[in-house]
Amino acid sequence: MLGIAQFPITVKDILDIVVVTGCFYYLLRLVKDTRAMAAINGFFLLFLIYAVAKFIGLFTLSWLLENFFGSLFLVIVILFSADIRHALAGISLRSLFRKKEKLSDNTIQILVDTCELLAKKRIGAIIVLERDMKLGDLLSRGVRLDALLSKELLHTIFFPNTALHDGAVIINKQGRIIAASCVLPLTQNQERQHFGTRHRAALGLSEVSDSVVLVVSEERGEFTVAQNGRLSNPLNRERLERILNNVLI
Repeated sequence: MLGIAQFPITVKDILDIVVVTGCFYYLLRLVKDTRAMAAINGFFLLFLIYAVAKFIGLFTLSWLLENFFGSLFLVIVILFSADIRHALAGISLRSLFRKKEKLSDNTIQILVDTCELLAKKRIGAIIVLERDMKLGDLLSRGVRLDALLSKELLHTIFFPNTALHDGAVIINKQGRIIAASCVLPLTQNQERQHFGTRHRAALGLSEVSDSVVLVVSEERGEFTVAQNGRLSNPLNRERLERILNNVLI
C-alpha cells in the first residue's frame, strides 16, 4: 500500500503504457516474416546473455555487450536500411484505418486469363498491382494510359516488338491500367542476381513498396507472384486466382 501511495498511477501513465504497447505491436507486425524479425530474436538472445553475465559478474563480457548495445541503433540502420525504408513508407493513417477492399472478381479473372494466355504463348510480362503505396515516381518513367483493363489490351501491350512491350504495366486499385512501359528498380539482394531481369525487377519493387507484381517468363512459359520481397514458385491458374483473392485486401 505504501508503494502505491508513493507512485500513484494516473490516466496519463495508463495512456503512456497503451501508446508504447501499441507502437511495439505495430512494429512487430511490420517486421513479421522478414529478416528483421530474425535479427530481433538474435538481439533478444544477446540481451539475455548480457543479463546473465551481469548477474554472475562476468565483467569483460558485460563490458563488450554494453559497448555493442551502445551502437545498436546504428547497426540496425545499416543492416536493415531497405526493410526500414519499406516499413516507414507503409506507415499512414490510411493503412491503419482503411476498410477492407479488393479488386473485383472480374478484374482478377482478367489478370488470371492474361497470365495464362501469355505463358502459353511464351510472351514475357510484368504486371504491377498498385495498393496503398502510390507509384507516382514510376509513372513518370513510363507512358500514361488510364485505360479500361482487358485481356486483349494487355496482350497487345506485351506483344513482342510493340512500342510498349518493354517494361511493366501498372494497374491501380480501381482496376484501370494507368501506365505502361514502366521501369522498375532491380533487387539489390545478391542472392537473387541469378534471376532474370523481369524477376529481379518484380522483387525490387516488392521490396520497396506494398505492390503485388505478376511476372510471366517467356523462357519457361511460367507465371509467378512477387510480394514483400518474396517470389512464389511457378503457379497454375487455380493457385494464382486464390493468391490474388487472398492478397488483394
